[in-house]
Order: sequence, then C-alpha cells, then structure tokens
Amino acid sequence: MFGISLGKLLILVIAVAVAWYGFKTFDRKRRVDEGSRRTGERSMGERLKKSMREKTGRGGDSGDIEDTEKCPTCGAFVSVAGISNCGKKDCPY
Repeated sequence: MFGISLGKLLILVIAVAVAWYGFKTFDRKRRVDEGSRRTGERSMGERLKKSMREKTGRGGDSGDIEDTEKCPTCGAFVSVAGISNCGKKDCPY
C-alpha cells in the first residue's frame, strides 16, 4: 500500500523539478527587476539573440540601415536605394 512504485517516483521527480525551476525563474525575475543580475547572467531574450547569432554565423548589429518606402499598391516596404517594379498592376516603380 505504501510501497514506492515507479509512477510515484516519477511524479516526485517531476514535482521537485517544477519547484526547482519555478524558484529559479522567480528569483531571476526579481534580480532583473532590482538590477542586480550576477556577472554573466543573461535574460531569455539575450540568450535567444546569442544562439541565433551562433546559428546564423552573423555578428551583432551590422550597422547597415537603409531607408524604406511603403509601396502603395502591394503594401510591402522596399529599399529606396534598390526600388524596382514588384510586377503587380499599377505598381508606381
């Protein structure tokens, strides 16, 4: 009746993991709100940006900023420097 089964052990491990990661998340949020993050600690957004930079092989902000203009026909934003006809009827370019 009070024996330890695999199902009970699995539920116990899941409950401990949920509590552990829950406390970690709330503590991290509290430290970020206070502005007292530890050295090297990143927010979720910062970790995602870093992983995307590593996957794509691109550096951070490249600094290449171009002016864009909204096409009145299709509504897409196109670069002013490389404007060309989009192929739709009544395209002004």
